[in-house]
Order: sequence, then C-alpha cells, then structure tokens
Amino acid sequence: MPLETVDKEKLVDLLRRFRGRKVLVIGDLIVSRFVEVAARKLAREAPVPAGDYVGETFLPGGAANLSRELVSLGASVSLVGLIGSDEYGGWLKTEFAKYGIAHEGVVTDPTRPTSLRTWIMVNTFHMLRIDREDRRDVPPAMSKRLLSAAEPSIKDVDCVIISDYDRGAITSYLINGVTDAAHAAGKIVVGQPKMHHYLDFSGVTYVKSNMEEAGHATGMAMVNETSLRNMGVNLLSRLDCKAILITRGEQGLTLFDAANVTMFPPVGGKKNLFSKVGVRDAMTGVFALAVASGGNAYQASVLSNVAGEARSALPRNATLSFQDLEARARAADDFVQRIIQVPVRR
Repeated sequence: MPLETVDKEKLVDLLRRFRGRKVLVIGDLIVSRFVEVAARKLAREAPVPAGDYVGETFLPGGAANLSRELVSLGASVSLVGLIGSDEYGGWLKTEFAKYGIAHEGVVTDPTRPTSLRTWIMVNTFHMLRIDREDRRDVPPAMSKRLLSAAEPSIKDVDCVIISDYDRGAITSYLINGVTDAAHAAGKIVVGQPKMHHYLDFSGVTYVKSNMEEAGHATGMAMVNETSLRNMGVNLLSRLDCKAILITRGEQGLTLFDAANVTMFPPVGGKKNLFSKVGVRDAMTGVFALAVASGGNAYQASVLSNVAGEARSALPRNATLSFQDLEARARAADDFVQRIIQVPVRR
C-alpha cells in the first residue's frame, strides 16, 4: 500500500538523503523589499496612517528564494533566470554568490528591469505591495538564450524545478525545451506553475500548485470533493504527469495520481499556512528534493506539508533548516494517521 511508505523512520531516512542532491532551478527571479513603518496617527489629508520610516530589508524572491531554501537543506543548486542591468540585479548576483548558488545561467536583459516587489509594513502588518516589473513574456530570442543556459546542466542534476511566477521568464518554448531535454536525460522535472502558462507544463514529472491556479487552468470551481476530484483528474490527463499536488490553504494538501486521490490534513490543525512569504518555495523545494532522493509522491507530499508548517513559523528572512524539518517529521505520527486515500475510480 502506498501510504505504508510514509511512516516516521522512512521519512527521516529520506530526509538524510537530501544533502548533496544536485538541483537545477529555472524560473522568475524577484527582489522582495520590505519597508517598515511605525504609525503615529491618521494623516490629516486622508484617512490613512502617517508614520515614521523604521528601515528596510531586501530578500531574494521567486526562484531566487526557492534556490536559497534548497541550499539551506543541503542541496547543490544551479540557477537559470533573468535579471535587469540595474542595482537590484546586481544585488541578486551578490546574494547568489553568498549562498553558493551557481548562477552562470542567470541572463542579464538591459531592456527589462529586475522584478521588484516592495512590501509596505505598518506596525508589522502588511498594508500594501507595489510591483515594479515587466510581466510580458520575454521575446523568442531571450527564451532561446535561457534554454541554452539551462540545457548543459540538465544531464548532470538529480532534478529540475521550473518555478513560474508569471514574471515573463517562463514561456511555453522554454518549458517544452526543458522537459524534452530532461526526458532525453532521464531526469525528474517538478513544475510550479502560476496562471498564464499552467497548461504548458505538459510533460513534467510532477506539478505542485494551489487551488486558485488549478481552478483557473481548468475553468472549474471547487464546490465539493467531487468537483475537486474532477479537477485533479482533468489536470492529470491534460498535463500527462505522474502526480499533481494541490495546496488548499487551511484544508491541507491533495495529491492526485493515476490510482488514488490522497488528502493530507494541515499539520497541527486548521490554519492558513500557505500565504506567508517563503512558504510556497519551501514546500516546493522539499517536495522536489524528496523525489530527487528516491522518495515517492506520497512521502514527498508529507514532507512538503511538514515544511509548510515549519517555514510558516519562521521569520521571513530565515530559511528552513534540515534540523527543524527532521524534528517535525519525527513528530508527524498523528498527522500521518489522518491521511485519507480513495481510488480514482470507485
């Protein structure tokens, strides 16, 4: 039985195989800027807070943050993506060097700015986000450059992750080229799609997304468990992948494969784990490392769920540590007992 493989000792053994795994990350590179403000009063000119500037911090975002999470868990990471010829692109390169992320495949495009998200935090609460970026798909010539940057590394890695944030670097041409090269080399591809190119991820080995993205791709609304099952089966057929993992906020995760629909409750009870900065990337990174280390999709889903809980408890500038992930995996017995699995065809 597939769920017999998700006992505590097997999960911990799988975690210990993470170290040294080689992962190629291809995706949208983003700088996240957090501006901290201490509110003093309401402004006279409008009913909005007036406050004092406290400070600001910068963090890698998108595929850059995913790469940082993978390195923290012991992986060796090569990165392919796009930056602008500006101060934020230069800052990202410095961060890649600091974390030991191989970034020879990061291409500079002087015609586009580096994607910048500015978060305005008032008394620690997120009040506004301002995006400065070009979200149009890059031209075909740039897609070819990105594919050329990715192809030499594919044969040498354990896993490829395509991390799409709808910021223009991930195109249908790039997805198709990467999956073709990975298939030829016998490599696992984990796709993290957003909205625009979701159905272009056909042929990847595994897909991880959320309910909003899956509903947008299929045109289906999730009103009950039957509609959820239909959504997953529809995507499995259209994407021709081994399994699809859909995060459902406080409802946990649901994994679809050819034989079963498996529902994983949220670790620690109902709470929204999946909106906090960094959680999505940590979950995707752990899932990918699990399958790259020889685990199955059920084990990878449990560890991804545990990673979401662990990462949500950390400050935004932290990364998930191997020790924290192992400790939480060892405490997951009750969670494993609450997993529900039903056959796709009954």
